[in-house]
Amino acid sequence: MQHQPPSSDAKSKSRSSSTLPFPTTTSCEGSYLIRLSGFTIFVAILSSAFIALFSGRMASSYLSTRQQQFNCQPAAADTKLTETVEDVMFDYEALVHPAMITHPKPKRVAVLGGKQHHTSATLREVLKHVSVKDAVILGDEENAHVDNAVDARISALEMKDQECSVEDHGLFDVIIDPNPFKAATDISSYFNCLNDDGVLVLNTDTIITHKDPALGIGRLNVLGRVTDFLGEVGYESVHHYQDESSSNDFGARSFLVALKSAESRADWYSNEAEVNIRLHQRISRSESLEFDSPTMLKYQTPPKAVETVFCRDSNVEAEECGIRGFDPEVVNVPYSDLSVGKSTMGEYSGRGVFAKTDIPKGRAIGMEKSWLSYFIYPSAHSIIMELYHWADDHWTDENEDDEEDYVEEVFESVNAVVGFSEALSLSLSGYGFWSSLLGRSHSTVDSGLMMFCNHGCNGTYNLCVDGANDSEASVDPNQPPESLSSTWGSAFSPAFERNLRQALSVGDTTNRDIKKGEEILCNYLEFIGRAADWEADVRGLQGQCAGTELGEISFYEREKQQA
Repeated sequence: MQHQPPSSDAKSKSRSSSTLPFPTTTSCEGSYLIRLSGFTIFVAILSSAFIALFSGRMASSYLSTRQQQFNCQPAAADTKLTETVEDVMFDYEALVHPAMITHPKPKRVAVLGGKQHHTSATLREVLKHVSVKDAVILGDEENAHVDNAVDARISALEMKDQECSVEDHGLFDVIIDPNPFKAATDISSYFNCLNDDGVLVLNTDTIITHKDPALGIGRLNVLGRVTDFLGEVGYESVHHYQDESSSNDFGARSFLVALKSAESRADWYSNEAEVNIRLHQRISRSESLEFDSPTMLKYQTPPKAVETVFCRDSNVEAEECGIRGFDPEVVNVPYSDLSVGKSTMGEYSGRGVFAKTDIPKGRAIGMEKSWLSYFIYPSAHSIIMELYHWADDHWTDENEDDEEDYVEEVFESVNAVVGFSEALSLSLSGYGFWSSLLGRSHSTVDSGLMMFCNHGCNGTYNLCVDGANDSEASVDPNQPPESLSSTWGSAFSPAFERNLRQALSVGDTTNRDIKKGEEILCNYLEFIGRAADWEADVRGLQGQCAGTELGEISFYEREKQQA
């Protein structure tokens, strides 16, 4: 049983006591006195013996651990990082560490002042990160005082009327508000106080369920307005996550993380190994921490209930919620109705995909295998490209034999991956395509037969997104389409975040009837995922369609044959 730590604030002690289903005391060794008589006492003694036998040791160990961790001693206000019973129930790790791990190296962190126990418990988690050099409490005159004898990294700055300014408070890497927000205007000034890769985290204090109406309605009124407001202010990516592991009187919690830069999405979607490395590098082994990489991976994807409620909003673009699962009205053509053979698109076109039966207009192809596509995430992508450019720069005839062999081996190995999965320099992609939906460059590769689908030159493609009518001959190489410069219509889109892989792997349908034996042709313009690659890739397609330039795979295979 958890006891209430002593406090000089009688009001706070009274509030906690009225909330809990059991009495509290003013001492860490507090006891209980029950006045009973007669037979009831005899039964109580026997019952207590059995309870002590099976649970006494466990309870004693738990209380001892909590006392050691949080030093159950009386503390003056705002000077000790102590813990109250409410702090035990509130998971401050879930509030603090996802945002801290998302930032590449948080040095200056702000914690919004409010209730003393919120502030101190949040600071306790922030200071577990060794990269933090300055932890600043921002608050009004009443709660902007601190004794930095607890930790020299702690300081306090007064912030009037929730207005943060660079002139008065400087720039921060992460801003954390542990106090449940009440209105969108309360957080408007935080944006200007964040660095370019800054992260804001808010305690929404609201759990979304399938029974809730759309965001912005009823009890979700403020939450809906805040998610819209964050995008309007300038945050490029907003993520909602819920911690439902708490089974206590205070209930589960939910939070919003707002990323000032779209590139920070790559850090939010760090894989398990990356999260483990960051935790290992930043958190001292002496610190107690339940937060780990599986927990972070769980937070990365919004719960299904959040997606459902989001899509109930009539103002949400249909495209965002249209990618949820497979459309039951779209008939799929399975891989068993396809074959692979020599392409009909020219001498250097390589392999192609052919229909083994007639395929009507409006059919999807290979949806049953589309989810098997594999993804090269931004971190792996950057490593591959670093190796490629290193080998390319060091591959010269002046190298010693052993060194030259090693450089050549690295170059050939990485070049095979690059040619297979990614666009590079002036060449188009091999079997994959680029995208930057995760903030920085990454690749998607179809692992099935459709990886051999060739480009339909001059608009002859018969498999594309609905309504496509452009071609490499009709587009302007110097003018990338607007779609390459933006993602979805809003910074907050749980429907999109829950269906990232599907958005990258499915969506094309046949734009006309395809006869048996006819080659299936794709529109490679759809595979250009970055505005920076538009001109080079369009001109590459134009050269291939004119017969003056080899495709990436044909070029790679010919080079291997000549070697």
